[in-house]
Amino acid sequence: MSNILQEWIIDYLRKEQPAMSGNLKEIEAEAKARNIPIIEPEVGNLLSLLVKINAPRRILELGTATGYSTLWLAKEFRGEEIVTIELKEADAQQAEQNFKRLGCDNIELIVGDALEVMPQLNGKFDLIFIDAAKGQYLNFLEESLDLVTDGGLIIADDVLFKGMIADDRFYHPRYSTLVKRLREYVEQVMNHQQLTSSIIPLGDGVAISVKREEI
Repeated sequence: MSNILQEWIIDYLRKEQPAMSGNLKEIEAEAKARNIPIIEPEVGNLLSLLVKINAPRRILELGTATGYSTLWLAKEFRGEEIVTIELKEADAQQAEQNFKRLGCDNIELIVGDALEVMPQLNGKFDLIFIDAAKGQYLNFLEESLDLVTDGGLIIADDVLFKGMIADDRFYHPRYSTLVKRLREYVEQVMNHQQLTSSIIPLGDGVAISVKREEI
């Protein structure tokens, strides 16, 4: 149990939301069998909906893993390209195979440290999805503000982290630094003068921020 939503609510959401395609469901099962953290399917549906609403021309993802979340982003994507960055070579290789399985040829996967890669990227992005090292979220945010278009979205996963960010009852000393930094991230995006933000209690918590257009 995630401490964010009760199990019966999660079961209901998964029953009512559109079913995943065969390949995407297989990729989810493969990642879980290897204990690779991936987004929950209801978060995937949220990402897909936000892509459809926002109609981004370019998407940037931080933290590809085996490409499960990338493929959710790609479901309703009708723009030019998705750029996704993954630190681990083995996961990146699996992701490339998964993109081919679903026929996605507009995804560019870069292997490397996102904080080193982001300053080298060309052009702006209309949607940035953050799901890499949780302790680096504030640094990712700083780089993202330079890369996202005015009116664009910055979406961060796991911002409530098993409920620990919202309530010390769920606190574990193993995660003290991570909890501190995620709390700082939440405080920053909710009070940032360049952003309008909301937190959605799905999965492990999703922060959605819109960069305000400069007047």
